[in-house]
Amino acid sequence: MVNANHGSGGDADSNGLTRRQWLALGSSAAISGLAGCGGNNPDEDVTLSNNPSGENTGGEGSPVTTELNIRAPVSWQPSQANINPFTDTKNTEFWMDYIWWESPVYPNANGKPIYWLADTIELKGGGCEVHLKLKENYTWWDGTPVTAQDLHTAQRIDDYRVNMGPDQTDDSWEVVDEYTLKNVLSGPANPSLQKSAYLSPVVKHDYFKSWLQKYEDAGGENAIKRVTKELQEHTITLEDLTEKGLGCGMWKPTQLSPTKAVHEKYEDHPRAGWTNLKTFNWHLISEKQKAIQALNTGKLDMGDKTITQAQSNDRVEVFNRFGTSSIVKLSMNWNNEHLARRSVRRAIAYLLDYEELVKVIKTTQGLNYKPRPTVTGMSTKAANQWVGESFQNRLINYGSKSRPEKAKQVLENDGYSKSGGVWAGPNGNRVNGLTYLTPPWNIYETIGNYVSPKLDKFGFKNKLIIPSSSGFWKRWTDTHDFDMVNWFSGTDHPANAYTTVGVSGIGKYDEIAATSKKDGGGCKVNRTAPELEKPRSNKLNHPIRPKFPKQVGTVGNGGSKQTLFPVKWGNIMSQTQSEDEVKKFAKKLMWYTNWQVPHIGFYDETRAFWGNTDKFDFPTDKVDGHSNAEATKQEHFANSMEYFAKGHISAKTK
Repeated sequence: MVNANHGSGGDADSNGLTRRQWLALGSSAAISGLAGCGGNNPDEDVTLSNNPSGENTGGEGSPVTTELNIRAPVSWQPSQANINPFTDTKNTEFWMDYIWWESPVYPNANGKPIYWLADTIELKGGGCEVHLKLKENYTWWDGTPVTAQDLHTAQRIDDYRVNMGPDQTDDSWEVVDEYTLKNVLSGPANPSLQKSAYLSPVVKHDYFKSWLQKYEDAGGENAIKRVTKELQEHTITLEDLTEKGLGCGMWKPTQLSPTKAVHEKYEDHPRAGWTNLKTFNWHLISEKQKAIQALNTGKLDMGDKTITQAQSNDRVEVFNRFGTSSIVKLSMNWNNEHLARRSVRRAIAYLLDYEELVKVIKTTQGLNYKPRPTVTGMSTKAANQWVGESFQNRLINYGSKSRPEKAKQVLENDGYSKSGGVWAGPNGNRVNGLTYLTPPWNIYETIGNYVSPKLDKFGFKNKLIIPSSSGFWKRWTDTHDFDMVNWFSGTDHPANAYTTVGVSGIGKYDEIAATSKKDGGGCKVNRTAPELEKPRSNKLNHPIRPKFPKQVGTVGNGGSKQTLFPVKWGNIMSQTQSEDEVKKFAKKLMWYTNWQVPHIGFYDETRAFWGNTDKFDFPTDKVDGHSNAEATKQEHFANSMEYFAKGHISAKTK
């Protein structure tokens, strides 16, 4: 089904990914895409609340309200929505799907799987066979059970729609019994990644089986394409969703208007008893100023944007803050002759004052992020988990405060000189006219407006470009028409942090290294180095197999060398069953990133959520007052949508 990213640090924005890209990017892609809200406690996995005990203060009395009001930050016409999950032109945001449907799992902010439909996910056969056991108490809104057949139909239709049929994919699906589905992979999968990879809403087999039959009856590629065209043009309204029982989530849409979507609780949902709420009003407010007005006039009970206004509002308070495994960073295009030089990239790393930047963001956005101590490609939390502090202490230390003299030194050592306030390279070409791209979302605009003048003043002349959302996506994912760009990277697992399928990782290399073959048959980790079509990447002009020092912390080119094999090492990390092996290659890739500086991390992201704590109980660092509370505590480190959709918010009682 259609998957999408979400604008980090801003309001919703989507960009389609193929199923292969989605799985390759790993679990953090989805959840990191929701990043950008933060708070004052980035170091610890704890939440803050005015209810520190974490107990449900409501008791057994009557709730003070059965209704909750939240903001959907979109301009959306529900009556015009086609919520067909298989169309590429649906005009909904991907997180809407997870209100109405369920997914086997949903990763939290640190890539940990939250089990929704799935009861267990077990890897067998050396990691090449995955058994998904679904819970047996989920039903569609017409009362029929959600079964393995429903999930199987969703996957098979996707195989045809995306890949021209299951015989063209590298895995297969089999219904084992009513509630168990087997996914056979072409090669082994790393358990930490695979258990979070099943992020795709289930669909009702009884409704979509006719489409699956059309695909199976189609003969040849053209016939399959015709079925896909018909399927994508097929319209499913929100009324169809409810009247035909196509949803299985806890909340059903009941009243729709251009400004509001009212949802009522589906009482037969397994978690319906976890919350005493009956209704939530989804206010469709795309403009920030209107959202602030709604907050200030008491129309919203919970939110995760406009933190500054929430902190000064006496009706609400920030109830939840926690660090994530995402970093916001500056990526650089090596097609620019200056940015292709390591000395220039290092100069920028030395020049920027990350401590000052987070202070600016705190002042303008009300968010207190943790500055990066040096260039690693991973968040501090993830880096400590996978490589340890002792290894990081050996890396080149670019510092969290500005070091302009150091920046000047590395440039002069590489033949750069400064004249008329502008640096020029060894060949006399000036560092002038750099295009600095940033998405049109509040925090990123703040970063661009801070960093761009700093580079300008130092002598790297640049122009800050803030396009529309669609314009940004085109330049970021398609044309790569930029010299520098602000974006984020999900780093919950080293295979995600150093992914080779996108610019948000170490680079975009798979497009010229797709000829890799496995070493022998059977379920074995692919340890071969792919044959490359060319020595550099198509988009960013990165060298694919550069030499870099074996000695960690070496600043120059001296000493013994080793060769970078990013695709090979990425394959191993995403397939091996050995945590120690993941750590071994994570260290190599972290050291290469630190030495080469393909991108510069600004800060570790956190998230912050506010709400009316006088009327509602929100998730805290303690377990909830319901069955399976300990097992679902990981759900507290997610997003407000997940809190609400899964029953973690209740009204206080009288």
